[in-house]
Amino acid sequence: MSARTSIGQTICCCMVLICLLLTIGVASAASATVWYVRTDGGSASQCTGKTDAGYPGHGTQQDCAFNHPYQLLPPNGSSEPMQPTMMRSGDTLQIRPGNYMMGYGAPGQTSAGCDVPYTWDCEISNIPSGIDAAHPTVITGDCKTLPELWGTQRAAAIFSLQKAHDVKIACLELTDHANCIENYRPTSNTGGVTACNRSKYPYGPWAANGIYAADMTNLTLQNLDIHGFADYGINAGRLSGNTLLDGVTLRANGWGGWSGDLGGNDHSSSSSGTIVVQDSVVAWNGCSEAYPAMTIVGCWGQNEGGYGDGFAEAWTGGDWTFVRDDMHDNTQDGLDLLYANGSGTTVVMQSRFYGSAGNQVKISGPSSIVDSIAVGNCMWTQQKKGTSMSGAMQATDDCRALGATVELDFPLSDQQAVLAFNTITGQGDGLIDASQKGNGNTVVLVNNILDGRHSDKRGDEPTFGYYGGDDNAVPAIWIGNLVHGVRHGACPGDSVCEDPLLRDPAFATYDPAPRSGSPAIGTASPKVNVRTDYYGRPRPRPMSIGAVEYLAGPQGDHRPPGH
Repeated sequence: MSARTSIGQTICCCMVLICLLLTIGVASAASATVWYVRTDGGSASQCTGKTDAGYPGHGTQQDCAFNHPYQLLPPNGSSEPMQPTMMRSGDTLQIRPGNYMMGYGAPGQTSAGCDVPYTWDCEISNIPSGIDAAHPTVITGDCKTLPELWGTQRAAAIFSLQKAHDVKIACLELTDHANCIENYRPTSNTGGVTACNRSKYPYGPWAANGIYAADMTNLTLQNLDIHGFADYGINAGRLSGNTLLDGVTLRANGWGGWSGDLGGNDHSSSSSGTIVVQDSVVAWNGCSEAYPAMTIVGCWGQNEGGYGDGFAEAWTGGDWTFVRDDMHDNTQDGLDLLYANGSGTTVVMQSRFYGSAGNQVKISGPSSIVDSIAVGNCMWTQQKKGTSMSGAMQATDDCRALGATVELDFPLSDQQAVLAFNTITGQGDGLIDASQKGNGNTVVLVNNILDGRHSDKRGDEPTFGYYGGDDNAVPAIWIGNLVHGVRHGACPGDSVCEDPLLRDPAFATYDPAPRSGSPAIGTASPKVNVRTDYYGRPRPRPMSIGAVEYLAGPQGDHRPPGH
C-alpha cells in the first residue's frame, strides 16, 4: 500500500467518524423530551409528565403534567446518594404559571432526598448537563407570566448547579416568604427584619440563596426575577466557557445580589472564559423585603456586621462584559470587580450606576467604561432617612471607602483603563480614583463629562475629578473632556471647563442629557468615535461629550425611555 493510499484511507475514516459523531448529536437532540409542570398536574405515579394537561383525577401514568418540579428533579441530601431523575441531557422542563413551594415538605420531596433537621439540603442539584452549547438542558417558566418558586425551611438554594455543562434556567421568579436575613445582628429600627431561625426545625418559610453554581461550563440564566433571599440572589464561582446573565433582576437579597465567593482560600472561586451580564437590574441588596408587601426594609451594611454589595467577585480571571445594566441603591458597592486578577478584561457599556452606599463601580486590570452614567450619591442614611429603607444603616456607612464614584485598580503592570463618553458625578472624595500595584499603567479619559458640582460627603469642598494616588501614582491621559466644579478648580489637558448645562443635575432625579446651549454639544474629540449613546441612539457628527447625545427639537424635550 502506498503512503498516499494510507493517508487517503485515514482521512476517509476520520471523516466517517466525524459524520457519525454529528449524527449521534443530532439524533440525541431530536430525541430530547419536553416535560411539563403545572399546579393542577399529578404525581410521578399519576402522570407521565410529558403532556401539558392537568391530572384528570383518577388513574396512573396518565397523559398529564407533573404538579411540582420535584416530581422530575427530586431534591438531594448531602449525606445521601444522588436521587435519580427522569430528565436527560438536552431535555426541557416547562413550568407553567403558579406558585410552587421549594424545600422540605413540597410535593415530590422524599426522605431519601432530605429530612429533619437537615432540611437545608432540600435543593435541586441533579440537573443533567446539556448535549452541547446548541442543545442545553433547559428549565424554563412562562416568560409572560413567571412562575414563582419560593424556598422554605432553610433551603440552601432553589437550584444548586454543580459540575455540569450547557444548562439554561429561564423565565422564573425565585424568592422566599420570610422577612429575615441570615445572621442579622441589628435589634432596632429594622423594619421588622429578624435573624432567620437556624436553631431548630421548623425553620420557617425562608431560603438562603436563589441559585448556587460551582464548576459550571456554559451556564445561561435568562429572564429571572430573584429577590428576598436571606443570603444572596446568586452565589457562583469557578465558572468557565460562556456564562450569560440576560434580563436578570437581583433585588433585596439580605447579604448581596451576586457573590462570586464560594469560600475557601483567596483563589478558590476564580472563574474563567467569558461572562456577559446584560439588560439586568441589581438593586437594594443588603436589605430585606417585608413579605407579602415586598417593600424594602431593614437595610444594613458592613458597620452593622453585614455586607450589601450589588454584584461582587472574589479573586477571579475571565473576560467580563456589562451591557445596559442598572445597578443602584445597594448598601455597599454597586459593581465590585476590584479582585479581577488582571488576566482578563472588564467592559462596561450603556449602563447606569447610582445610589449605592459605597463606590458605584470598582474594576481592576485592563478595562473600558463607555456610554455609561455613574451617579455617586452615596449619602445613604441622609437620602433614606425616615423611610423603612433606612433600616439599621448608620452615618458611617455613607460613602464607604471615601465613596469615589469610579474606583480603578491595576494588579499588574503596563495595563490600561479607558473611560469614554461617560457622565460621572458624585459626592464622595473623588469622581474617579485609581491605584496600581505594578508600574506603567495608565487611565485614558476621552469625551467624558466630570460633573463635580456637588460637595463631597463632608460638605466642605468639591470632589476630586481624578485622583491617581500619591505614591506610585497612575497617570491620566486627557482627551476632549468637559470638567466642571471639581476640587481646586482643576482644568486638565484640553478639557472644556464650563457648566455642562444638564437637563437635571439634582442627585435624586439626575438626567445627564445636555440642554440647548450646553458646551457638550458637538464638541467631542474625533480621536475616539462611538456609534451610539447611552440610550442606543445614533450619534451624529460632530458628537457631543458625555453619555447622552443631544437631540434638538421635540425629541430632546423629555427624558428618553430606558433605565
